[in-house]
Amino acid sequence: DQMYESGEEPSLGGEEGYHTAFFTDIQSFSSFSEKLSASDLVGLLNQYLTDMTDVLLENKGTLDKYIGDAIVAFYGAPIEIDDHEMWACKTAIKMQENLEILRQGWQAEGDRWPEIVHHMQNRIGICTGQLVTGNMGSEARMNYTMMGDTVNLAARLESSAKQYGIYIQIADTTYQPVKDQVVVRDLDFVVVKGKTEPAQVYELISEIDQEPELYKKLLPAFHEALALYRGQEWSKAIEAFKASDKLEDMFPGRNTNPSRMYIPRCEYYMDNSPGDDWDGAWTMTSK
Repeated sequence: DQMYESGEEPSLGGEEGYHTAFFTDIQSFSSFSEKLSASDLVGLLNQYLTDMTDVLLENKGTLDKYIGDAIVAFYGAPIEIDDHEMWACKTAIKMQENLEILRQGWQAEGDRWPEIVHHMQNRIGICTGQLVTGNMGSEARMNYTMMGDTVNLAARLESSAKQYGIYIQIADTTYQPVKDQVVVRDLDFVVVKGKTEPAQVYELISEIDQEPELYKKLLPAFHEALALYRGQEWSKAIEAFKASDKLEDMFPGRNTNPSRMYIPRCEYYMDNSPGDDWDGAWTMTSK
C-alpha cells in the first residue's frame, strides 16, 4: 500500500539490505497427486496456501511467490521492520500450529481424504543476512523478489530439514538476535549442498516457555549426545543418541529424527576419523 501511495512507477532494479529469507513447502507433495484427483488437489492446495499466506501476512512477511506448493517470502523489505528475525520465527511456529488445525479438519472428514492428507507436514527454512530485493525480470513483466547467498541458504535449510526429520530449520544469523525469545535444538554445523562454508543451524521448536513437555527431557539428552559427538567420543555418542531417540516424538509420517540421524554418522566417523583438527563440520552430499 505504501508503495502504491507513493505514486512511483515500478521499475527494474534492486536494493541490498539486511533481511530474513523464508522458504516453505509441503513434505512429499508429489505423492499427493498420485492419491487425489486434479480438482481435489487444487482445492486442497488452495486451502493450505490461503491459510499459510494469511499467517505470513499477519506477521509482517512479504510474499515473494508461489512455486507449486512452495511459498517464498522475506521480511524487512520493501518496508523496513524491527525484529524481522523474530517475525519470521513467529510465522514458522504459527504455520505449524495452523497446519495441525487443518490436519484435524481433514481427519474429521474421514475417507474424504487419503491418509497422506491426514498427516500432511510442511518444512520451513529461514536465514538472515545480506540480500537484494527489487523488481527483477523484464520491462514487459517484472516480479518484486529477492536474490543472494542468504536466499540460497534459506532454500537449502528448507530442503535439508528432511534429512534430520525436522520441520523448521534456522540459520545462526536468525537465531542469535532471538535466542532469548525462542526454544531451539542445537542441530548441526554443516556444509549444505552447493555451499563451501559450514553453517551453524538449529531446529526451531517454539517461543520461549511454550515448548511441548517432551522437549524438557529430550533437549538436555540430545545436547549431551551432541557434545560427545563433537568431542569425537563416537561409542559414547552412539549410546547417548540411542537414549535420546527414545524420547523423540515419532508421530505418523515422520521417518527419522535428529537423534536417529546422528547414529550412522558416528559409525562412519569410527571408521573414518576426521582428525584432531576437525571443526565439527559435516558436508552434505544431497539437498
